[in-house]
Amino acid sequence: MSADTLGAREAPKHPGWDVNLSALRKSLPPHIFEKSLPRSLFHFVFDGLVLAGLYYGYSQTLAQREKWSLLEWAAYAVWMQVVGLFMWSMFCIGHDCGHGSFSNYKKINAVVGHISHGFLLVPFWPWARSHAQHHAYHNHKEKDMSHPWSTREEETAGAKVLKGQPLLVPWAYGIGYLLVGWTDGSHFVPWSKLFRNTRERVQCVVSSGIVFLYAVALRLAAGTWSALFWGYICPWLVYNTWLYAVTYLQHHAPDTRVYSDENWTFTTGAVQTVDRTYGMGILDWFMHNITDGHVVHHLFYTSIPHYRLMEATPLVAKSLGSSYRHVTGFPLMEFLKSHWHSTRAYLMWSAEERIWTMTKRDQLNNKKVQ
Repeated sequence: MSADTLGAREAPKHPGWDVNLSALRKSLPPHIFEKSLPRSLFHFVFDGLVLAGLYYGYSQTLAQREKWSLLEWAAYAVWMQVVGLFMWSMFCIGHDCGHGSFSNYKKINAVVGHISHGFLLVPFWPWARSHAQHHAYHNHKEKDMSHPWSTREEETAGAKVLKGQPLLVPWAYGIGYLLVGWTDGSHFVPWSKLFRNTRERVQCVVSSGIVFLYAVALRLAAGTWSALFWGYICPWLVYNTWLYAVTYLQHHAPDTRVYSDENWTFTTGAVQTVDRTYGMGILDWFMHNITDGHVVHHLFYTSIPHYRLMEATPLVAKSLGSSYRHVTGFPLMEFLKSHWHSTRAYLMWSAEERIWTMTKRDQLNNKKVQ
Protein backbone atom coordinates (compact mmCIF):
# COMPACT_ATOMS: atom_id res chain seq x y z
CA MET A 1 0.00 0.00 0.00
CA SER A 2 1.41 3.40 -0.96
CA ALA A 3 1.95 6.17 1.56
CA ASP A 4 -0.60 8.25 -0.32
CA THR A 5 -3.26 5.57 0.01
CA LEU A 6 -2.41 4.95 3.66
CA GLY A 7 -2.71 8.65 4.40
CA ALA A 8 -6.10 8.78 2.68
CA ARG A 9 -7.32 5.89 4.82
CA GLU A 10 -6.13 7.44 8.06
CA ALA A 11 -7.25 11.01 7.38
CA PRO A 12 -10.70 11.50 8.96
CA LYS A 13 -11.89 14.03 6.39
CA HIS A 14 -15.21 12.76 5.12
CA PRO A 15 -18.65 13.38 6.65
CA GLY A 16 -19.75 10.43 8.73
CA TRP A 17 -16.25 9.02 9.31
CA ASP A 18 -16.60 9.39 13.08
CA VAL A 19 -20.14 8.00 13.44
CA ASN A 20 -20.27 5.03 15.80
CA LEU A 21 -23.41 3.22 14.68
CA SER A 22 -23.69 1.11 17.82
CA ALA A 23 -23.37 4.14 20.10
CA LEU A 24 -25.85 6.08 17.96
CA ARG A 25 -28.35 3.23 18.24
CA LYS A 26 -27.98 3.11 22.03
CA SER A 27 -28.58 6.87 22.25
CA LEU A 28 -32.06 6.50 20.74
CA PRO A 29 -35.13 5.48 22.78
CA PRO A 30 -35.63 1.70 22.49
CA HIS A 31 -39.23 1.98 21.30
CA ILE A 32 -38.03 3.64 18.09
CA PHE A 33 -36.84 0.21 16.97
CA GLU A 34 -40.13 -1.52 17.78
CA LYS A 35 -42.14 -2.74 14.79
CA SER A 36 -45.89 -2.72 15.29
CA LEU A 37 -47.75 -5.05 12.95
CA PRO A 38 -51.17 -3.42 13.61
CA ARG A 39 -49.75 0.03 12.91
CA SER A 40 -48.00 -1.14 9.73
CA LEU A 41 -51.18 -2.86 8.55
CA PHE A 42 -53.12 0.34 9.21
CA HIS A 43 -50.95 2.25 6.73
CA PHE A 44 -51.22 -0.58 4.19
CA VAL A 45 -55.01 -0.71 4.51
CA PHE A 46 -55.28 3.10 4.48
CA ASP A 47 -53.42 3.36 1.17
CA GLY A 48 -55.44 0.49 -0.26
CA LEU A 49 -58.76 2.06 0.75
CA VAL A 50 -57.80 5.45 -0.69
CA LEU A 51 -56.89 3.83 -4.01
CA ALA A 52 -60.08 1.75 -3.96
CA GLY A 53 -62.14 4.87 -3.29
CA LEU A 54 -60.46 6.79 -6.08
CA TYR A 55 -61.06 3.95 -8.54
CA TYR A 56 -64.67 3.52 -7.44
CA GLY A 57 -65.32 7.21 -7.98
CA TYR A 58 -63.67 7.05 -11.40
CA SER A 59 -65.69 3.97 -12.41
CA GLN A 60 -68.95 5.71 -11.50
CA THR A 61 -68.19 8.95 -13.33
CA LEU A 62 -65.51 9.51 -15.98
CA ALA A 63 -65.16 5.84 -16.94
CA GLN A 64 -68.82 5.74 -17.99
CA ARG A 65 -68.58 8.65 -20.43
CA GLU A 66 -67.52 8.15 -24.04
CA LYS A 67 -66.36 11.75 -24.43
CA TRP A 68 -65.10 14.17 -21.81
CA SER A 69 -65.71 17.88 -21.59
CA LEU A 70 -62.86 20.27 -20.85
CA LEU A 71 -63.87 20.31 -17.18
CA GLU A 72 -63.91 16.52 -17.09
CA TRP A 73 -60.43 16.37 -18.63
CA ALA A 74 -59.29 18.71 -15.86
CA ALA A 75 -60.93 16.45 -13.26
CA TYR A 76 -59.21 13.44 -14.82
CA ALA A 77 -55.83 15.19 -14.65
CA VAL A 78 -56.29 15.77 -10.92
CA TRP A 79 -57.52 12.20 -10.38
CA MET A 80 -54.53 10.81 -12.28
CA GLN A 81 -52.08 12.78 -10.15
CA VAL A 82 -53.70 11.72 -6.87
CA VAL A 83 -53.85 8.06 -7.88
CA GLY A 84 -50.20 8.18 -8.96
CA LEU A 85 -49.25 9.69 -5.61
CA PHE A 86 -51.03 6.95 -3.67
CA MET A 87 -49.52 4.28 -5.90
CA TRP A 88 -46.18 5.71 -4.80
CA SER A 89 -47.43 5.55 -1.20
CA MET A 90 -48.28 1.89 -1.69
CA PHE A 91 -44.81 1.29 -3.10
CA CYS A 92 -43.37 2.70 0.13
CA ILE A 93 -45.33 0.08 2.09
CA GLY A 94 -43.75 -2.68 0.01
CA HIS A 95 -40.44 -0.91 0.49
CA ASP A 96 -40.72 -1.43 4.25
CA CYS A 97 -41.62 -5.07 3.64
CA GLY A 98 -38.50 -5.53 1.57
CA HIS A 99 -36.33 -4.21 4.38
CA GLY A 100 -38.09 -6.24 7.05
CA SER A 101 -39.13 -3.07 8.89
CA PHE A 102 -42.83 -3.64 8.18
CA SER A 103 -43.03 -6.40 10.81
CA ASN A 104 -40.99 -9.06 12.58
CA TYR A 105 -42.62 -11.78 10.47
CA LYS A 106 -40.90 -12.68 7.19
CA LYS A 107 -43.97 -14.40 5.72
CA ILE A 108 -46.21 -11.41 6.40
CA ASN A 109 -43.59 -9.09 4.92
CA ALA A 110 -43.44 -11.28 1.81
CA VAL A 111 -47.23 -11.45 1.39
CA VAL A 112 -47.83 -7.71 1.89
CA GLY A 113 -44.78 -6.90 -0.23
CA HIS A 114 -46.07 -8.97 -3.14
CA ILE A 115 -49.59 -7.54 -2.83
CA SER A 116 -48.43 -3.92 -2.76
CA HIS A 117 -45.62 -4.20 -5.31
CA GLY A 118 -47.41 -6.64 -7.59
CA PHE A 119 -50.18 -4.09 -8.18
CA LEU A 120 -47.46 -1.68 -9.33
CA LEU A 121 -45.84 -4.28 -11.63
CA VAL A 122 -42.75 -4.49 -9.44
CA PRO A 123 -41.30 -7.99 -8.82
CA PHE A 124 -40.96 -7.84 -5.04
CA TRP A 125 -38.13 -10.23 -4.22
CA PRO A 126 -35.80 -9.15 -7.07
CA TRP A 127 -36.44 -5.50 -6.17
CA ALA A 128 -35.62 -6.25 -2.50
CA ARG A 129 -32.37 -7.87 -3.66
CA SER A 130 -31.10 -4.86 -5.63
CA HIS A 131 -32.38 -2.39 -3.05
CA ALA A 132 -30.55 -4.17 -0.23
CA GLN A 133 -27.35 -3.83 -2.27
CA HIS A 134 -28.06 -0.11 -2.66
CA HIS A 135 -28.30 0.31 1.10
CA ALA A 136 -25.31 -1.87 1.91
CA TYR A 137 -23.03 0.13 -0.42
CA HIS A 138 -24.65 3.54 -0.67
CA ASN A 139 -22.48 6.03 -2.60
CA HIS A 140 -19.85 3.43 -3.38
CA LYS A 141 -19.02 4.16 -7.01
CA GLU A 142 -18.83 0.55 -8.15
CA LYS A 143 -21.13 -1.33 -5.75
CA ASP A 144 -24.12 0.98 -5.26
CA MET A 145 -27.28 0.02 -7.19
CA SER A 146 -30.32 1.86 -8.56
CA HIS A 147 -29.00 5.28 -9.69
CA PRO A 148 -25.54 4.44 -11.15
CA TRP A 149 -22.52 6.59 -10.47
CA SER A 150 -20.48 7.39 -13.58
CA THR A 151 -18.25 10.17 -14.82
CA ARG A 152 -18.97 12.10 -17.99
CA GLU A 153 -16.65 9.80 -19.92
CA GLU A 154 -18.21 6.63 -18.47
CA GLU A 155 -21.84 7.52 -19.12
CA THR A 156 -23.68 5.31 -21.55
CA ALA A 157 -25.62 6.72 -24.47
CA GLY A 158 -28.86 5.84 -22.69
CA ALA A 159 -27.81 7.71 -19.54
CA LYS A 160 -26.94 10.79 -21.58
CA VAL A 161 -30.38 10.78 -23.22
CA LEU A 162 -32.22 10.23 -19.92
CA LYS A 163 -30.36 12.94 -18.03
CA GLY A 164 -30.25 15.39 -20.92
CA GLN A 165 -34.00 16.04 -20.72
CA PRO A 166 -36.76 14.90 -18.32
CA LEU A 167 -39.28 13.46 -20.82
CA LEU A 168 -38.19 9.84 -20.33
CA VAL A 169 -38.32 9.95 -16.52
CA PRO A 170 -41.84 8.37 -16.27
CA TRP A 171 -40.52 5.31 -18.13
CA ALA A 172 -37.08 5.14 -16.55
CA TYR A 173 -37.74 3.00 -13.47
CA GLY A 174 -40.53 0.56 -14.33
CA ILE A 175 -39.40 -0.06 -17.92
CA GLY A 176 -35.74 0.94 -18.06
CA TYR A 177 -34.50 -0.24 -14.66
CA LEU A 178 -36.78 -3.11 -13.63
CA LEU A 179 -37.74 -4.68 -16.95
CA VAL A 180 -34.91 -3.93 -19.38
CA GLY A 181 -32.32 -4.04 -16.61
CA TRP A 182 -30.46 -0.82 -17.27
CA THR A 183 -27.33 -0.82 -15.06
CA ASP A 184 -28.10 -3.67 -12.63
CA GLY A 185 -29.76 -6.36 -14.76
CA SER A 186 -33.40 -7.22 -15.39
CA HIS A 187 -35.52 -7.88 -12.32
CA PHE A 188 -37.86 -10.10 -14.38
CA VAL A 189 -35.41 -12.50 -16.03
CA PRO A 190 -34.07 -15.29 -13.76
CA TRP A 191 -30.73 -15.52 -15.62
CA SER A 192 -30.09 -11.79 -15.20
CA LYS A 193 -26.73 -10.72 -13.74
CA LEU A 194 -28.64 -9.43 -10.72
CA PHE A 195 -29.11 -12.93 -9.29
CA ARG A 196 -26.36 -14.93 -7.61
CA ASN A 197 -27.86 -18.34 -6.88
CA THR A 198 -30.75 -20.71 -7.55
CA ARG A 199 -32.83 -19.42 -4.64
CA GLU A 200 -32.78 -15.87 -5.97
CA ARG A 201 -33.65 -17.08 -9.48
CA VAL A 202 -36.63 -19.05 -8.15
CA GLN A 203 -37.76 -15.96 -6.24
CA CYS A 204 -37.50 -14.01 -9.49
CA VAL A 205 -39.81 -16.48 -11.23
CA VAL A 206 -42.34 -16.32 -8.36
CA SER A 207 -42.37 -12.52 -8.12
CA SER A 208 -42.46 -12.07 -11.89
CA GLY A 209 -45.34 -14.57 -12.07
CA ILE A 210 -47.31 -12.54 -9.54
CA VAL A 211 -46.71 -9.38 -11.58
CA PHE A 212 -47.94 -11.22 -14.69
CA LEU A 213 -51.13 -12.28 -12.90
CA TYR A 214 -51.70 -8.70 -11.75
CA ALA A 215 -51.20 -7.46 -15.32
CA VAL A 216 -53.75 -9.96 -16.66
CA ALA A 217 -56.22 -9.06 -13.89
CA LEU A 218 -55.83 -5.35 -14.59
CA ARG A 219 -56.45 -5.89 -18.32
CA LEU A 220 -59.55 -7.99 -17.66
CA ALA A 221 -60.89 -5.51 -15.11
CA ALA A 222 -60.38 -2.61 -17.53
CA GLY A 223 -62.24 -4.36 -20.34
CA THR A 224 -60.47 -2.54 -23.18
CA TRP A 225 -56.93 -1.39 -23.90
CA SER A 226 -58.13 2.21 -23.98
CA ALA A 227 -59.69 1.87 -20.51
CA LEU A 228 -56.49 0.27 -19.23
CA PHE A 229 -54.44 3.16 -20.62
CA TRP A 230 -56.50 5.93 -19.04
CA GLY A 231 -57.42 4.08 -15.86
CA TYR A 232 -54.10 2.46 -14.99
CA ILE A 233 -51.13 3.22 -17.25
CA CYS A 234 -51.34 7.02 -17.01
CA PRO A 235 -51.50 7.05 -13.16
CA TRP A 236 -48.76 4.37 -13.19
CA LEU A 237 -46.51 6.74 -15.13
CA VAL A 238 -47.19 9.44 -12.52
CA TYR A 239 -46.20 6.97 -9.78
CA ASN A 240 -43.01 6.10 -11.66
CA THR A 241 -42.18 9.78 -11.91
CA TRP A 242 -42.60 10.19 -8.14
CA LEU A 243 -40.46 7.13 -7.51
CA TYR A 244 -37.64 8.19 -9.80
CA ALA A 245 -37.61 11.87 -8.80
CA VAL A 246 -37.81 11.29 -5.05
CA THR A 247 -35.15 8.59 -5.00
CA TYR A 248 -32.86 10.64 -7.25
CA LEU A 249 -33.12 13.73 -5.06
CA GLN A 250 -32.59 11.70 -1.88
CA HIS A 251 -29.15 10.75 -3.15
CA HIS A 252 -28.02 13.73 -5.23
CA ALA A 253 -27.14 17.24 -4.08
CA PRO A 254 -24.49 19.83 -5.04
CA ASP A 255 -22.17 18.62 -2.26
CA THR A 256 -22.67 14.88 -2.82
CA ARG A 257 -19.57 12.71 -2.37
CA VAL A 258 -18.97 9.32 -3.96
CA TYR A 259 -16.33 6.94 -2.62
CA SER A 260 -14.21 3.96 -3.65
CA ASP A 261 -12.90 1.01 -1.63
CA GLU A 262 -10.08 3.28 -0.54
CA ASN A 263 -12.22 5.53 1.65
CA TRP A 264 -15.81 4.22 1.66
CA THR A 265 -17.42 3.11 4.92
CA PHE A 266 -21.05 2.32 5.66
CA THR A 267 -21.54 5.54 7.62
CA THR A 268 -19.73 7.87 5.18
CA GLY A 269 -22.01 6.49 2.48
CA ALA A 270 -25.18 6.61 4.59
CA VAL A 271 -24.85 10.29 5.53
CA GLN A 272 -24.69 11.23 1.85
CA THR A 273 -28.47 10.85 1.79
CA VAL A 274 -30.52 14.06 1.91
CA ASP A 275 -33.70 14.62 3.92
CA ARG A 276 -36.24 16.72 1.99
CA THR A 277 -39.54 18.16 3.24
CA TYR A 278 -41.90 18.37 0.27
CA GLY A 279 -45.13 19.95 1.46
CA MET A 280 -45.24 21.17 5.06
CA GLY A 281 -45.04 17.52 6.08
CA ILE A 282 -48.41 16.60 4.52
CA LEU A 283 -47.08 15.07 1.32
CA ASP A 284 -44.29 13.51 3.36
CA TRP A 285 -46.82 11.75 5.61
CA PHE A 286 -48.60 10.37 2.54
CA MET A 287 -45.21 9.15 1.32
CA HIS A 288 -44.58 7.51 4.70
CA ASN A 289 -41.72 9.91 5.48
CA ILE A 290 -39.41 8.25 3.02
CA THR A 291 -38.63 11.82 2.01
CA ASP A 292 -37.86 13.67 5.25
CA GLY A 293 -36.65 10.68 7.28
CA HIS A 294 -34.29 9.19 4.74
CA VAL A 295 -31.01 9.76 6.57
CA VAL A 296 -32.22 7.75 9.57
CA HIS A 297 -33.64 5.18 7.20
CA HIS A 298 -30.23 4.63 5.60
CA LEU A 299 -28.49 4.31 8.95
CA PHE A 300 -31.04 1.82 10.36
CA TYR A 301 -32.88 0.56 7.30
CA THR A 302 -33.82 -2.88 8.64
CA SER A 303 -34.83 -1.88 12.14
CA ILE A 304 -36.78 1.43 12.20
CA PRO A 305 -40.29 1.38 10.65
CA HIS A 306 -41.35 4.43 8.66
CA TYR A 307 -43.80 5.69 11.32
CA ARG A 308 -40.95 6.16 13.82
CA LEU A 309 -38.54 7.92 11.47
CA MET A 310 -39.65 11.44 12.38
CA GLU A 311 -39.17 10.83 16.08
CA ALA A 312 -35.65 9.58 15.45
CA THR A 313 -34.62 12.20 12.87
CA PRO A 314 -34.06 15.26 15.15
CA LEU A 315 -32.10 13.09 17.60
CA VAL A 316 -29.91 11.62 14.87
CA ALA A 317 -29.50 15.03 13.21
CA LYS A 318 -28.19 16.46 16.46
CA SER A 319 -25.68 13.62 16.80
CA LEU A 320 -24.51 13.94 13.19
CA GLY A 321 -24.04 17.70 13.39
CA SER A 322 -22.70 19.14 10.15
CA SER A 323 -22.83 15.70 8.52
CA TYR A 324 -26.64 15.87 8.47
CA ARG A 325 -28.29 17.43 5.41
CA HIS A 326 -31.88 18.65 5.08
CA VAL A 327 -33.61 20.63 2.33
CA THR A 328 -37.06 22.23 2.67
CA GLY A 329 -39.33 22.95 -0.28
CA PHE A 330 -40.76 21.15 -3.29
CA PRO A 331 -37.63 20.59 -5.43
CA LEU A 332 -39.25 20.66 -8.88
CA MET A 333 -36.79 23.10 -10.46
CA GLU A 334 -33.81 21.38 -8.84
CA PHE A 335 -34.89 18.09 -10.36
CA LEU A 336 -35.55 19.57 -13.80
CA LYS A 337 -32.13 21.24 -13.81
CA SER A 338 -30.52 17.95 -12.83
CA HIS A 339 -32.07 16.38 -15.94
CA TRP A 340 -31.39 19.10 -18.49
CA HIS A 341 -28.36 18.92 -20.77
CA SER A 342 -27.05 22.43 -20.08
CA THR A 343 -27.61 22.59 -16.30
CA ARG A 344 -27.05 19.02 -15.09
CA ALA A 345 -24.07 17.98 -12.99
CA TYR A 346 -21.48 15.30 -13.68
CA LEU A 347 -19.39 13.12 -11.42
CA MET A 348 -15.79 14.33 -11.31
CA TRP A 349 -12.69 12.97 -9.58
CA SER A 350 -11.17 15.14 -6.85
CA ALA A 351 -7.49 14.19 -6.61
CA GLU A 352 -7.03 16.21 -3.42
CA GLU A 353 -9.75 14.41 -1.45
CA ARG A 354 -9.54 11.18 -3.48
CA ILE A 355 -13.31 11.03 -3.99
CA TRP A 356 -15.79 11.92 -6.73
CA THR A 357 -17.95 15.04 -6.43
CA MET A 358 -20.86 16.47 -8.40
CA THR A 359 -19.74 19.23 -10.78
CA LYS A 360 -22.00 21.28 -13.06
CA ARG A 361 -21.33 21.34 -16.78
CA ASP A 362 -20.13 24.96 -16.94
CA GLN A 363 -17.75 24.36 -14.02
CA LEU A 364 -16.50 21.20 -15.70
CA ASN A 365 -15.77 23.07 -18.93
CA ASN A 366 -13.98 25.82 -17.01
CA LYS A 367 -11.76 23.28 -15.27
CA LYS A 368 -10.86 21.72 -18.61
CA VAL A 369 -9.91 25.13 -20.00
CA GLN A 370 -7.71 25.82 -16.99
